[in-house]
Amino acid sequence: MIAVMALGVALMACKKGEEKSEDKTEEKADDKKGEEKSEGAEKSGGGSADSVGVPACDEFLTKYEKCVSSKVPEAARASMKTSLDTMRKSWKQAAANPAAKATLEQTCKQALESTKQATAAYGCEW
Repeated sequence: MIAVMALGVALMACKKGEEKSEDKTEEKADDKKGEEKSEGAEKSGGGSADSVGVPACDEFLTKYEKCVSSKVPEAARASMKTSLDTMRKSWKQAAANPAAKATLEQTCKQALESTKQATAAYGCEW
């Protein structure tokens, strides 16, 4: 499980400079959907359907999503959003297992520290 999460963070760092030629209209629509989800989660106090249920993980995902949506160049957004979705899904599954949930708080804190460094060039606020 930790290896999958580490792979996701490493993938984000590797993909940040990669450019993809995708339909800009589609990316803008995805960006708007992501912003609407973030706004909905903030208004509901973080108890959204996308919540992992572990405070450090929910904080990381919210901040990372904000970084990707507002600071990352469009060419790199799609791959980073895919990584974000993969992490969220993995962490939600882990949180459902009491034994795994106990270590998830620390795992998410480590992911935040790693991602801070990986996204420093974009000027993201953590």
